[in-house]
Amino acid sequence: MILFSTGWMASPWCQKELELFQSSHPDLSKRIFVVELERVAMADKPVIMQDLLNYPFWRVTDKDRVRQLGFPVPQATDTDYFERLVDLSYDIAATLKTLQTSTAQPAEPPKATVYVAPVDYPLYSHRSNLISELKQFGIAALPAANAHDLNIDANLAQCSHFVQLLDAHYTMGIPCNQHFTAEVAKKPILQWRDPKLDYAGGHVPEEQRRLLEGKTVIAAPLADFIRMVREAVLPKPKPVDEETPKVNGEKMVFVHAAQEDYARADCVANTLCDKGFSVVLPVYQGKPERIRSSIERGYQRCDVLLMLYQQASPDVVDDFLYDAQAAIVRRESKPRILICQDAEAESLSVRLPGMRTWVCNSEFDEHCLEQFLAEVEA
Repeated sequence: MILFSTGWMASPWCQKELELFQSSHPDLSKRIFVVELERVAMADKPVIMQDLLNYPFWRVTDKDRVRQLGFPVPQATDTDYFERLVDLSYDIAATLKTLQTSTAQPAEPPKATVYVAPVDYPLYSHRSNLISELKQFGIAALPAANAHDLNIDANLAQCSHFVQLLDAHYTMGIPCNQHFTAEVAKKPILQWRDPKLDYAGGHVPEEQRRLLEGKTVIAAPLADFIRMVREAVLPKPKPVDEETPKVNGEKMVFVHAAQEDYARADCVANTLCDKGFSVVLPVYQGKPERIRSSIERGYQRCDVLLMLYQQASPDVVDDFLYDAQAAIVRRESKPRILICQDAEAESLSVRLPGMRTWVCNSEFDEHCLEQFLAEVEA
C-alpha cells in the first residue's frame, strides 16, 4: 500500500521501494493499492502508477481547495472517509483471497462484465457505490482503476454494456470521448445524471449539455439507476410455463409523467407490457413540437391514462391534467384517469370527472402497479 503525496514523489527511498517491489512482482495491478492523500495531476504521476487502483482520500471544497479526508482525526460524520476506507479494505481482502495457493478453489466467474466509465472526483463515490452494488449480483466492472483508461477499446470489447455517470463538468471533453468510443463499439449505453442537476446556465459547454440531454441518459435517483443497470445486464428469465397474455392487449395505456419521474414511468410501462397491455410513453427528446405531439396523441388514443407523480412539480402535473381534459372532451369514448401520487408529494389542484388518485408508499413502482392492476383487471 502506497500513501501517495507530493512528499512520496520527492522521496528517493519511496521510489526505490517501488522499483524493488516491481522487480519481483510483474503483476502490479493486483498487488499495489494507492491511497491518495492529496490531489496530483495524472500527468505528474509516475507512469507505473497511472493504471493502479487509486483511492482518493481527499475532497475539493467549494473554493476549489483540497482537504484530506479524516484529517487530523476521523469524525463519525466523515461519510466519504469511511466509504473509501470500506472500499479499500474490501478490495484488499478480495485480492488476498485471489492470491492464495493454486490448490485453492478457483473464483467463481462473473455472470457479466460492464464498462463503468472513470469519472472526475465529484462522482467518485457514486461510481464506487455502483460497482459495489453490481458486484453483489455477480456483475464485474472494468476498468478497476478510476483513472483515464488508455485501453478503453480493449476493455470495452470484454463488456456487454457501457455505463456512464454524468454531471455538469466538461472535464476536458473526456466524458464525451468515452461516450463516442462506446457508440463506435456499438455497445448498449446506460447513462445517469442527478434529476436535480442544474446544467442550463452558460457555465456548461454546449457539448456537455448535449451529452446530458442524450436519449440514453436517465435522470433518476442513483439507487433506481443501479437497479435498471442490473435488470438490463441480467434480465429476468421468463417462466417456462408462462402463458401468452390475454385480453389486456386490447387496452392502450398512456403511462404519463414529467421528466423528473420518467424513469419510474418507464419501469412501470415495461412491467405492464410484460402483462400484455399495449403501452405508450411520452417522448422527451427532440424539438418541443415533437414532445407536445407525443403527449397529445397519448391523450387522444389511450383507454387508460396512468399519471405518475412523485418528484415533479405539482404545477407541471396540473398543467398535464388541464391539457388532458381539453383533449378528452373532444372524444366520444372517455379514458379512465388514474393518478399514482407519492405520499409526500403536494396535492394537485385539478380534479377531473372520474379521476382516481392513489397514494403510493415507499415501494412506489410496485405499489402503483398493484393498485393499477386491481383497478383495471377487476
